[in-house]
Amino acid sequence: MDLTRQSSPVRITGRGILKVNLNWSVTSEADLDLGCMVLTRDGAGAAVQPLGDERGRLDAWPYVAVDQDDRTGETSDGETVRVNLEHRREFTRLLVYVYLYEGAADFRTLGGVVTVGAPSGTWRIRLDDSPTGATACAIALLTQGSEGLDLHREVRWFTATARLSNQELIDRRYGFGFDWVPGSKPPL
Repeated sequence: MDLTRQSSPVRITGRGILKVNLNWSVTSEADLDLGCMVLTRDGAGAAVQPLGDERGRLDAWPYVAVDQDDRTGETSDGETVRVNLEHRREFTRLLVYVYLYEGAADFRTLGGVVTVGAPSGTWRIRLDDSPTGATACAIALLTQGSEGLDLHREVRWFTATARLSNQELIDRRYGFGFDWVPGSKPPL
């Protein structure tokens, strides 16, 4: 089922693993990175992403992990953020985002598709309405609901500047309050 701008939030229930998978066109020759900002009830927070090798863990804090860094779009699996739903009551907010690390000017030709899979269902979010120059996107926000996590489609676009990174712009919009420092990836 596609989540569109008109879709109501959906409820994520059950135990197991929530998977948020990103795939994009191999012909784009772009390196996209999928990440997740995490806040828990005790005030702890983390940003899980390939940049800076902050990949997280499923079996320990922050109970969120990104599986790999697909630098070309060639892997059929793309990149996946996993959330351990055994700890779902500890989360207050999870924000899944993607940014362009290198290889393309913006998202318009990348054909990005995000698939959210949970024990209670599967949903697809298309990243097909990017404005010119957009280098990042806040894809989905998960918040604590009465019976589980509520999944909200966001698809809000951002463009990094010389002063503010993609992650800083997203963080400012959603108020996570993290301290960001420049990062890089090791060579292939």
